[in-house]
Amino acid sequence: MKLNLNLKHAVLYGFIAVISVVFYIAFGHHLSRILESIVMDTGVKLTAPLMYMSAFFVLFILTDKLYSLYTKIVANKSIELKANQLIDRIDVKTQRESESLINALLVHLESYRPYETSFVPTIIKTMVKVTLIIAALFFIDGFAASILLFTAPFIPLYYVLVGLQTQEESVKQATRFDNIGTLFLNLIRGKDTVKNTDSKETVINRLEDDNKDFVKETMHILKYAFQSTMMLEFITILGIGLVALEVALRIIIFENISFYTAFFVLLLAPEFYNALKVLGTEFHNGKLALGSFEKAQNIIDKPKMNTSYRGHTDHYSAEAENLTVGHDGKVLLNNADFTFDKTGLTAITGESGAGKTTLLRTLLGLHEPVSGQLNVLTTDIGYVSDQVYFSDTTIYEYVSAKNHSEDKVNDVLNRLNLFNSIDNLEHGIHTPIVNHDIPLSGGEIVRLKMARVLINKPAVIIMDEPTEFLDAETEQLVMKYLTELKETSAIIAVIHRRQLLSIADSHYVMDNGELKRGDAV
Repeated sequence: MKLNLNLKHAVLYGFIAVISVVFYIAFGHHLSRILESIVMDTGVKLTAPLMYMSAFFVLFILTDKLYSLYTKIVANKSIELKANQLIDRIDVKTQRESESLINALLVHLESYRPYETSFVPTIIKTMVKVTLIIAALFFIDGFAASILLFTAPFIPLYYVLVGLQTQEESVKQATRFDNIGTLFLNLIRGKDTVKNTDSKETVINRLEDDNKDFVKETMHILKYAFQSTMMLEFITILGIGLVALEVALRIIIFENISFYTAFFVLLLAPEFYNALKVLGTEFHNGKLALGSFEKAQNIIDKPKMNTSYRGHTDHYSAEAENLTVGHDGKVLLNNADFTFDKTGLTAITGESGAGKTTLLRTLLGLHEPVSGQLNVLTTDIGYVSDQVYFSDTTIYEYVSAKNHSEDKVNDVLNRLNLFNSIDNLEHGIHTPIVNHDIPLSGGEIVRLKMARVLINKPAVIIMDEPTEFLDAETEQLVMKYLTELKETSAIIAVIHRRQLLSIADSHYVMDNGELKRGDAV
């Protein structure tokens, strides 16, 4: 069975486990000698054996703790690496499968943790312990070692069969969990739609069905767990009983075994079977964890979004060659060639759904085109989107990006007629924005986004509906600053309100997969 562990760590796991088990066997050897001397009155001095027994027992405890600590450190680093691999897969395409990613990161990956923290270390430790105990017993009592060797395979054979079934059921359970999470989150997002379309009963029934299936898969897994535990206990008791019977017959009837040998065998045999029993339990849990990890691995294995289509140009703000843009099999822009000037305002218009916003996201590097090449002047691009989203920050930090003073931030807010609205808030420009909840109107939010662009003045500015939600007076104010800004920067804006065309230096229309040059106004 292949373990998710590199060779270096596997060797170190095995080395520490070997030392730990050797110390335990040495401890058992001296303990057996001491008891033989006491019970059989052999006259052996106990001072040295007691010192050795105590030393080996302490060393066994220390190396066992070292093994546990080291394996946990390695496992946690591995989990952290896999979590980072999941986070690296977050891009614009993740928005469509965000529920699966969150489940993989917070649920499935955490369910997988026992595989690396417990299952893998137990596998290696058990293999070492079983091998060394069998080897030691062949030197002490070949008959007992033969009994262990004969009965031992029944335990791994059984838990392998059960574990494989458990992993299959675990994958079903994880898939069902994802379905429930996705449906529930979609229900919250679309609660108004559900209410207005009288779809409440349909949604409730769907949730109940998925929940029943999830419980059913869980009960199957528990059934396998109970069966596995019962059979492992039965095989363990039977094996220990056979060894005890062999020792009893030889010590009472045949009288061909010493007390030392009998006690040493009865000390090591339960440890041998207990290791296999623990391994059986861990195998079940390990396969359960692997089933959860499959859901995370599917996301990790997905290729990252390709950004090689983006090159550099010194002559234009953006330059496209045979650029094809689309999504979900629909072509929005087909083999387009265009150039946008290094300064001035480039306006893009078109019917709703024509692909204007998708084109802007392609310019930003947030949407991978189907084919073609796109060269941009700089990657330092200011973006004013039509989506209302702010990370957890403050108004001051959002506008300034921590690069400008409070006075400069207040000045740009005042120029956009925002200063009074924000100053009236309890904490002014230091008002926190938590969960993108900001105490401003739609028009004020647009101007706040504009303030971030005005204060930083990047070489390229991309805007999606920059005058949306603005009244006529505020729209004129924004247009004034856009007129100033376009003298030194390239502004590429998708617009619906025709008023903004009056200050545009060039105009493009998206229609039927083409980007046509409109009339400059």
